[in-house]
Amino acid sequence: SMSALFSIAMGPAFITVIGQYMGAGDPEGADYYMKKLLKISMVGSFVWNLLFIAICPLMLQFSDLSAETVRLIILLVVIHNLPSPILHPLAFPLSNGLRAAGDVKFTMYAALFGTVVCRVAFSVLFGVVMNMGVIGIALAMVVDWTIKGMLIVWRYRSGKWRNFKVI
Repeated sequence: SMSALFSIAMGPAFITVIGQYMGAGDPEGADYYMKKLLKISMVGSFVWNLLFIAICPLMLQFSDLSAETVRLIILLVVIHNLPSPILHPLAFPLSNGLRAAGDVKFTMYAALFGTVVCRVAFSVLFGVVMNMGVIGIALAMVVDWTIKGMLIVWRYRSGKWRNFKVI
């Protein structure tokens, strides 16, 4: 959760800024700031996640863990943090921007589909059927982010979010 903190923290910025522009009837301004805030989210997430990957082995030295557990934790952090700077901002803060523009139903359905259907199905497939355990669960989370991110980007590019009226 700590490694996704930068991206998660950008969500309220999207909601506030995009909501203000859409409320003022300025979808072009909302679009400009949607792109600008997305870039900030990605760059900030990249720096934050690299820092997290770098300090992870140092932090683990303060724990009395077996070498195998340390290896597994580092692998899980890498699986989570390498795709996070791209996928997490697309799946979460950008989704908040669409929600602030009034596109609430689509973002809700995308989140439900990604989390409930994809994450659960791929967790069972990878974790249980393919016997990957916790690594499979982590990979299923990345699949969830990928699918949700693709849906949100598709909706953003379609421009349908511009047609909502925000009070």
